[in-house]
Amino acid sequence: MGKAAMAALVWWACLAAQAASLRLPAGKEPVAQGGSVTASAQGALIRYRGWLLAVDGAVSEERPDVLLTSAEAGQVPQLRVGAMQRALPVWSAFELVKGSTRLRITALPGPDEVAALLLDFGDGDYRIVIPATGIARPAYPLLTQRFPGADLALLLHDGRRVMLPLGSGRAHVFGEEQAVPYRFTKIKR
Repeated sequence: MGKAAMAALVWWACLAAQAASLRLPAGKEPVAQGGSVTASAQGALIRYRGWLLAVDGAVSEERPDVLLTSAEAGQVPQLRVGAMQRALPVWSAFELVKGSTRLRITALPGPDEVAALLLDFGDGDYRIVIPATGIARPAYPLLTQRFPGADLALLLHDGRRVMLPLGSGRAHVFGEEQAVPYRFTKIKR
């Protein structure tokens, strides 16, 4: 086999491996139909249909399925599942499956060109966008244009994460005063 053919085969194998979903074992307990997001300092805990994600150092009593770290200037977001750690450069995606629920994590250019994360649960069930840096309140309505189809934004505001439901026309932010979970359900599209 020639060098060019071997290089093409290796390149194809790398693409195939990147596109394949990573399967996680399903839990034994019943799966709740909705989800919740709880802000925790600069991070958040996200629960949805058996998934538990810890974003930006949020701490949980349970072991999270996925640890996500937002991008910093000059860096890319990081994803950790068990012992596997992966960088997510802009325009890359990683898909995971747990039980019957799929989770796709995509790195996209954020409002300030630092990569933002888009979490897409299920078959378009619910989408959460996580910009890496703060956004001024007057720019909140632009998030729905920049991230069409996103249902919720986890924003950095005064050094902590807050939750902004998108598409409602109102810019009401949750999580500034209390650490109660923001609850959501599957969105029919």
